[in-house]
Amino acid sequence: LWLKLIPHGTYTAFGQKMVLTIPNILDVLLESPHKYNVLILIRNLVFNVKSHPKLLTHNHLIDYILASISIDRPKQTVLALQVMLYFIKFSTKAKSVFRNKGAGQVLGKLELQLKDNSTDEISANFGQLLEVYS
Repeated sequence: LWLKLIPHGTYTAFGQKMVLTIPNILDVLLESPHKYNVLILIRNLVFNVKSHPKLLTHNHLIDYILASISIDRPKQTVLALQVMLYFIKFSTKAKSVFRNKGAGQVLGKLELQLKDNSTDEISANFGQLLEVYS
């Protein structure tokens, strides 16, 4: 229940800042089985540029985002693509962090899957991401 409520408090910079003051919050979130809700929260946190250093240097966050990209889970994939898009749009360091973590291979695999089984929702977000990632 709390994981469904927290994203609502992170639509503002104050709420984003408060969530990141919770000790080990990222570790707790990444252990949750509710990936969709976690990705909503992460997407909201990414809008606060001041949170980027903490988010980008977390040991498992980027891997979590990349692992969330799968054509079999379209809603989750859209959120993960949005997180990547906003990170890269708002942070010069983010693109290199994602590249170093293997985002190119993940996006290449998704591109091949979209050719066989395209969904408008994923394709639109994927196209936006490719514009800033390339």
